[in-house]
Amino acid sequence: MSLGLYLHLPFCRVHCTYCPFAVSTDIRLQDRYATAMIREMESSAMQGVAVNSIFLGGGTPSRTSRENLSRIFGAVRAVFAILPDAEVSIEANPEDITEESLDFWSSLGVNRVSIGVQSFHDNELRPLGRVHGGDGARRAVALAVASGVRTSLDLILGLPGQTAESFAITLETAIASGVGHLSLYLLDLEEGTALHRHVGSGRTKLPEDDLTASLYLSAVDRLREAGLAQYEISNFARDEETCRHNLHYWRREEYLGFGMAAHSFVGARRFANSRDIRKYIETIEAGTHGPDFQEELGEAEVKRERIFLGLRQRVGLNYAELVSLCGEEGRQWVTRGLGEGWLRRAGDRIGFTPSGFLLSNDYISQLF
Repeated sequence: MSLGLYLHLPFCRVHCTYCPFAVSTDIRLQDRYATAMIREMESSAMQGVAVNSIFLGGGTPSRTSRENLSRIFGAVRAVFAILPDAEVSIEANPEDITEESLDFWSSLGVNRVSIGVQSFHDNELRPLGRVHGGDGARRAVALAVASGVRTSLDLILGLPGQTAESFAITLETAIASGVGHLSLYLLDLEEGTALHRHVGSGRTKLPEDDLTASLYLSAVDRLREAGLAQYEISNFARDEETCRHNLHYWRREEYLGFGMAAHSFVGARRFANSRDIRKYIETIEAGTHGPDFQEELGEAEVKRERIFLGLRQRVGLNYAELVSLCGEEGRQWVTRGLGEGWLRRAGDRIGFTPSGFLLSNDYISQLF
């Protein structure tokens, strides 16, 4: 058995207005942070375990210095047994992608780059606080694809100023770029973010929900036509280019996370580190580090996860498994969903239709 490793590298040039993640713009902390992460790995109780995916997320991992990335990768190889065919992903922003950076990441073993594009239109990027513009995003994606590295890009639906016409251009630009994987997220207006405040005050206006939903459904069809098949609510890939690391999460496979706010899942236990970067560093330096959150999953939690995570994927759940988890209520739920068009059946499996994905949380809640 092999697991996935998640390494949280939190440093960003700016804190984007929509971002709720645990990030830091204090790049002066990166040397201490990298040392702390290495110590955390070296103290892991799972040393020597086989690893088939490594994901450097953030934050903006491409902002981490080459020296520190080299140190971190050296520790990963010393502590864990990295399989020869392991998927090794790094998240990067367009402004950090050059021929030199791509060559360097490749020398570390990176074979997949996920680029935070979000949009190819400057007027849609500015309200997000993004550093790059549309032209920079096009250049970055072209460089990555030309380098031969497996390339994914992120887009967001529901951005300020986004129209049906502007999104069509963004989507066609992404398809024409030749990327093998695309993540299409609906903007989640998280409370506490700057964008949430701007929308609440009337300073920024978002597209109507009906337009965003319509664009999502049309995008699913267009991406399928272009050879990028949907395999999860927000993810589309060409053959053999699905993200192995994210499948660990959706299939309830084990993974270990290192760094501030990083989550892990081992056995029936979930645990996570502090979201406070200074607390994370200082407790490791003091030898007092421990999880900030942990739980042992009981039967009810396992049931909810199996249903929720299984139905996030286009492959869905086995009908017999769904009935075994939910009983007669599950049978009725499936009958209702098939009749109303938000569920589909393929052989012995039940999954959401694209329109069903849009309201999947509401539909799944009916089972509990």
